[in-house]
Amino acid sequence: MYRLMKILSFIICSVPKSWRERLGKELGAFFWAFVPQKRKSLAQRQILDCKLTDSPDEAMAIAKASSLRFGPMIVEVLSYPRLVKRGFFNKFTVLGKEYLDTLKASGEGAVFMASHAGNWELLGAWLAMSGYPLISVAQQQNGGSDVFINEYREMMRQHVTYKTGIRDMVRFLGEGKYIGLLMDQDPGYAGIMVKLFGKPTLTADGPAKLAAIKNYNIVPIFIHEDRPYHHIIEVQQPFRIFADSEELTKDEKKERIYEVTQKLNDILEAHIRKYPADWFWLHNRWKWTKRRQEKERI
Repeated sequence: MYRLMKILSFIICSVPKSWRERLGKELGAFFWAFVPQKRKSLAQRQILDCKLTDSPDEAMAIAKASSLRFGPMIVEVLSYPRLVKRGFFNKFTVLGKEYLDTLKASGEGAVFMASHAGNWELLGAWLAMSGYPLISVAQQQNGGSDVFINEYREMMRQHVTYKTGIRDMVRFLGEGKYIGLLMDQDPGYAGIMVKLFGKPTLTADGPAKLAAIKNYNIVPIFIHEDRPYHHIIEVQQPFRIFADSEELTKDEKKERIYEVTQKLNDILEAHIRKYPADWFWLHNRWKWTKRRQEKERI
């Protein structure tokens, strides 16, 4: 897999822009063609259940658009060797950059809340290439694919740690670095139950727990493609879990983490409602939530 991806990357970096764009479309169509019908129906059902539309046809169109975007996403990542030399920063318009600059000037660590909406790999690359001390927290993959993606992340100055490295994350925060967490996937029973699209949803509380260690800022950040191969990065206003000098009991801190996790889900939901085709609907987001609910009914 590693060698195949390197060869494909070399080809993509060697062809004209129009060819790369066409290849992105073809890869997206190829990916959608091989998605099992059961998974397509799952995506459609989740979109309908979230009441983003009441039309099954429109829901399927959103699911398809959500999948087709993976073609251009892959092409952009495979283009890193070309982009790192020229043209990288021309791909972005950034809203709220002043929040990042203020945070960097403070020297404090922070927790970044991101999601599988838009090209999240490109978002991490932009932060690192712009000089913000980002630590990307990733799920370790198998074999050559893990080696490849981490090699390309490092090419864009990203430092990667795995989800098992909690002590490392705490140390990085203390050193003034930023921990980037994707918190929108199903965490299994490890999550806490809050609402998403009005539905009880097991949700990762890692961002809130990490930020609570020393009351670090949480920074919601999103990326959206507004035209082919150009992206809007939106940095929302950072916030802290606790007020200055606030003293809470253990139970009150636990409740505050619950409240903050709900707030982050609300922020995520607002973004998805604005750009529904940007999110990864093929993921079975409520799988473990349903299992827990069924277990509690027994």
